[in-house]
Amino acid sequence: MDMDKVLKFKVGIEGLEDKIWREIEITDRRTVADLAYTILATFDSLAYHLCNIKYKDYTFDCFGCTEGDENSRDATTTFKITYLGERNMTEFEGYLYPNIVDGAGRGMLDDMCYFELKEIVEDTDRKGYSDYYVTPEYEKHEKYDYRKFNLKANNKKLKGLVLEIKNGYEVE
Repeated sequence: MDMDKVLKFKVGIEGLEDKIWREIEITDRRTVADLAYTILATFDSLAYHLCNIKYKDYTFDCFGCTEGDENSRDATTTFKITYLGERNMTEFEGYLYPNIVDGAGRGMLDDMCYFELKEIVEDTDRKGYSDYYVTPEYEKHEKYDYRKFNLKANNKKLKGLVLEIKNGYEVE
């Protein structure tokens, strides 16, 4: 009997890979779609923002979403993926996945273009603080500082966000 594998990937927002990135683990029992949902969830996306996935210099694009609008392609967030390897899963750890192993940067902002996020990151680095506010939940307003990443809190909500995104794409 073959053992299930745990696959490890490093994912970053292209152009900001040194500031906003994640190392994630997922089982080989999951689909490519599950990997995509996991990537979106690890970056706090609600999955209504245009995004691409880049692997080995090949970009998987949202052609249907950008058809006829060349400017929207430039506004799309691209996630750059690097495969870091695999290992055998132990008998009792299957419930742990997907899992964020490491990371930096708070995540993406669904209501803005990639280049706007890059401007906020650069402005925060230049000033040493952020003066940009977001509304992450209904009637909740808070300061967005890309430098604040909480691994434990992100893992705590990860599986729920993956399921929410999956249901949004797959359930009518």
